[in-house]
Amino acid sequence: MKRETIAYEKILYYTGNTSLMFFAFMIGVKGSVKKSDLKKAWLKVKQRYPLAGVRVEVTRDKKQFITDENVREIPIREFGKNETGWRTVVKKELCIPFDIYKGPMIRVILIQGENTSDVVFIFHHALCDGLSAVIFLHNLFLFLSDPDMPVNPSAEAPVFTRLIKKDILKIIKGKELPEWLKDKDKVELKPVKKEPSPRPDFVIHDWFFTEEQTKKIIRSAKKSGVSVHGILGAVLMKAFAQESGPKGSFKGVLQNPISFKPFLIDEARDYFGLFNGLIKVKIDCSPKRKIPKIAVDIYTKLRKQLDNYDTLISYYFFNEYFPKGIKDPDLFFANRPRFALDYDFSLSNLGVLQMNGQYGKYKVEEVYGPIFSAIKGEKVIGVATHQGKMFFNLIYDKKCFDPKIGTRIIKAALDSFDDIMG
Repeated sequence: MKRETIAYEKILYYTGNTSLMFFAFMIGVKGSVKKSDLKKAWLKVKQRYPLAGVRVEVTRDKKQFITDENVREIPIREFGKNETGWRTVVKKELCIPFDIYKGPMIRVILIQGENTSDVVFIFHHALCDGLSAVIFLHNLFLFLSDPDMPVNPSAEAPVFTRLIKKDILKIIKGKELPEWLKDKDKVELKPVKKEPSPRPDFVIHDWFFTEEQTKKIIRSAKKSGVSVHGILGAVLMKAFAQESGPKGSFKGVLQNPISFKPFLIDEARDYFGLFNGLIKVKIDCSPKRKIPKIAVDIYTKLRKQLDNYDTLISYYFFNEYFPKGIKDPDLFFANRPRFALDYDFSLSNLGVLQMNGQYGKYKVEEVYGPIFSAIKGEKVIGVATHQGKMFFNLIYDKKCFDPKIGTRIIKAALDSFDDIMG
């Protein structure tokens, strides 16, 4: 398998050489996972999903490709729980770049207990998004539980722009090219001194809801006529706004990674790759506004953008037209304008995960992720619902954000959740 990368992949691969474009998952398992068994399972997963075992090639004419030829074996390291914990491992691993020219773009760390294993997976974001990572994890555990399970291989690594449903594609192609596409011609290309990758001092908070608490949140969302995501976003936005106080006018901007898979052909729901986009909404979180009202505001504004295909249209034009005419992408991405952070935090809610509670002799007890490499002052919250329980994580660089503030925000959010759950 060999194909040229699309624009989004190009950006994430090039910027991943000087920045941190990675995310992690921690799967807490009852049962001892062996390193040798993990390697065998990965060999099968990469037959099913070629992207799981690729590296980058750049041709003389500056074109960037991914290929599954001559890729190294997946790196798997092993520790005992008496040596380290998964949070420490994640904080360190999110600061370690991948060698994109040798691959693969996934690495694994096993933390062994007496009869438990915490399995940490680090993904390069150019490879996949959070939902696709879960598809990879689900299939890896299937092969881990049943080494003789047959493989139904995919033909190649899918290309996003070829997967959009025809009726939606017709709408997209009927739109004019957006103005921002013209800005690429204004970028002055000049040599740039390569700086070492940053090494943030990450802070990770994690917590979870019981099955009963999770059910109450779902019931509260239904009662308010909004999504669970709207309720979660409202509570967290309110907590952040309370911390910033009047100086921030209690106005907040929430960034939401969203999945484009509902807009793609049916087979794409099981594909492994990069199928996400970003939506931002500005919300009034003043003290007089109640959580259900804020939740409706979030839900309505997100729904409007999705129904109008706003993000999908922009993403399509970006991948189809943005790379054209750029002779030296590496130099271009090094010179592109840097934009200031324009949102308070990012809420990456994966919803109900496509993962089992039991894989043969392995029982999955915890799923924390996605946990992103939060840079330049980012605060990123990951939420995943597994077997009826919600798992949360918040990550940021403590040089940009005081951990005491992070702790207060979580407490305020949990107090609001307690009110909602009665």
